[in-house]
Amino acid sequence: MIMAVQFAKTLGFSSVTALAVGALFYVLSAGKSAALAAYTVNDTYLGTVFVLLLALIIGLAVWPRVLEKKR
Repeated sequence: MIMAVQFAKTLGFSSVTALAVGALFYVLSAGKSAALAAYTVNDTYLGTVFVLLLALIIGLAVWPRVLEKKR
């Protein structure tokens, strides 16, 4: 039961972090795709999905250590 609660906390923190990083990437890349013709809207969308997944995986690896140090 305790492991499930710890995993839920870790998943929650990781998801929020990944959404924040993905949103930041989308906002920054949307300006680039509007200014440069080299980047299409699909590049922006797929790049955002890639950054979101990468941030989620990294967050799942980092957040347990951070939460453990807080105790």
